[in-house]
Amino acid sequence: MTIQPIGAASAALYITPADLKEHGLTPAQLTLERALELTQSAFSEAGIALDGAIEIEAYPDACGVLVFARVRPPERLWLSFAGLEDLLSAARALPSPCPDASLRWFDGRYWLSLPGAETQLAAYLSEFGCPERDLPHLDARLAEHGQVILERDALGALLHFFPAV
Repeated sequence: MTIQPIGAASAALYITPADLKEHGLTPAQLTLERALELTQSAFSEAGIALDGAIEIEAYPDACGVLVFARVRPPERLWLSFAGLEDLLSAARALPSPCPDASLRWFDGRYWLSLPGAETQLAAYLSEFGCPERDLPHLDARLAEHGQVILERDALGALLHFFPAV
């Protein structure tokens, strides 16, 4: 398999007939699900991180399969914190809070939600909490089962109500 990046969020993958045969497939037998599995495997073997949902288009031919993969970044980034002290330490370490951050309580942990574009902020906060992978339906599970603590400006509100002493 050959991977050719096309920008920061997409790539072309060429799967040869020999690659397909190795997986017990022919171009005609390749489904979108199997193409997605092969794409994920190829990206993993190449050491390319896939953060977010993957959209693929597969074009099977007798000469192999051409797959276009686009990685759609997650809409929200989630970090979980074991305790309030860890969360407060994270908030106090920031130069400025993120106004679009929200906070929930679920399964014995605090869950901080950031906009998907805030990857640097999430990386910084990961020193204090645990970045959570965009698991299937994580947003929906937390919306349904998580208890809302602060819907907006969570970090700013924490700093206001729990000032450093």
